[in-house]
Amino acid sequence: MANDILLRKFQNIQITELTGGYTNQTLLLEGSTPLVVAKIFDKNNDDAKIEAHILALLNDSGVTPKMYDHFEDDSSSYIIMDYIHGINGQRFLDQGNMDKAKAIYKLLGEHLSREIHTIKQKKSHLELPMIKLAHERFDELYFIPSDVKDRVKEILDTPIEKENTLIHGDFGPHNTIVSDDSMVVIDWEWGGWGHPLQDIAWVLWFVHFHYPEASNELSEIFLNTYREHSTIQITEEGIKAFALSRVIHILNRIKNANTNVKEEWLRRLEWTLKRNFVG
Repeated sequence: MANDILLRKFQNIQITELTGGYTNQTLLLEGSTPLVVAKIFDKNNDDAKIEAHILALLNDSGVTPKMYDHFEDDSSSYIIMDYIHGINGQRFLDQGNMDKAKAIYKLLGEHLSREIHTIKQKKSHLELPMIKLAHERFDELYFIPSDVKDRVKEILDTPIEKENTLIHGDFGPHNTIVSDDSMVVIDWEWGGWGHPLQDIAWVLWFVHFHYPEASNELSEIFLNTYREHSTIQITEEGIKAFALSRVIHILNRIKNANTNVKEEWLRRLEWTLKRNFVG
């Protein structure tokens, strides 16, 4: 169905499904000029509208792929955007390429502080979800032990100065495409208005959880770069609170998943409680 629609809309193309960092089904439209991809969502999924709004907002920033169109049919929503030649940023960490990883974490700090978090909600009329600390339905996650919930709630009560900016919602090397010395950020469907510590915390959480042997060095590079362009206060208490908040958000998304998935994210929640992220 999707292929038929795209073949009618674009002439003389071949369609190839892409992997390597994209969420949702993403198709390369070979033969298009410029070369573009179609990212396809279920029509009832509001994530498509969120991503399209944010891509439009950042369309001339160079931080994201350029978006050309957003349209729907009876069952799906389509975003047409530039194809970015390059490699998913996480692959360099998986390969142990520390020189490239250091460059990526510097770019993460630059993009986040200079182009993304500088967009303030109070100066924008764009309607995006408000992504608040934690999740109001945390107590409904029955598979989380009560003592763990109590410890999480204590940390979430940390007083944090209000500051709403554009946030990505799942920011990190896994959502980047890297080519030479440049990097673009993809997959904005979890984005919205929220505290910038949400993105900062997730960058730190991601590298500490997945790459502990490199986490201190890469975190320092990221934080030092971010602080060069931002006065946001970054504390251990704030980072811990927003890291827990993001894990809770994911737990709510997977609450109907199989037992193994829920147990794994419960383990990650408990790991987050014990971990220090800011040196």
